[in-house]
Amino acid sequence: MFLSVLYCVLSLSSVVYSVNVERGSSENGFLWIIAKQLDRLENKVQEMQKQYSTEIKSVKETLLKQSPSIVTFLARLVSPAYGAIAGKATVKFETIKENIGNGYNSGTGIFTAPTKGLYHFTASARQSRSGYLHLGMFRNGEEMAVSVALNGNSLTIGTTFTLQSGDRVYVQNIYSRASGIVGAGQTYFSGSLLHKM
Repeated sequence: MFLSVLYCVLSLSSVVYSVNVERGSSENGFLWIIAKQLDRLENKVQEMQKQYSTEIKSVKETLLKQSPSIVTFLARLVSPAYGAIAGKATVKFETIKENIGNGYNSGTGIFTAPTKGLYHFTASARQSRSGYLHLGMFRNGEEMAVSVALNGNSLTIGTTFTLQSGDRVYVQNIYSRASGIVGAGQTYFSGSLLHKM
């Protein structure tokens, strides 16, 4: 609103400059004073535009730094080399190989989205002995994808979905009993931001 009014005033300044005053020196002097005041206002508006432009650019840069545009992680299960995971337990892939954006927590096995966007996740695991290994990938407690391996074979889960900032993704044993799993770096969990929203 203020800038609109100021624009109108500045437009009038061009009219004042173009007026051909023939009534005497006192009116010429008055118009000259008004023209000078309008010049000062126009300069002030230009200074304010530069200042606000710089401030807006600074705010955008700060927001981009706080909300990373590159997010990716890769974590591997090393220990136990050949063991089991308890029923309904979250797999804690403890060895982090990559964690740009710091979304993955090896202590909990949970990835927390640092920014809203479309993400892709993959998990791969090997069953360590006879029996079943049932793993599911979860978003905030909701099962998103499941895979099963049996008798020493491997499974892979791959899925893509949107996350809000703060949403949590993890891999969990969906079976109610302990399941055999191979660590030794053969089991991993990875994810990447495909498109920031």
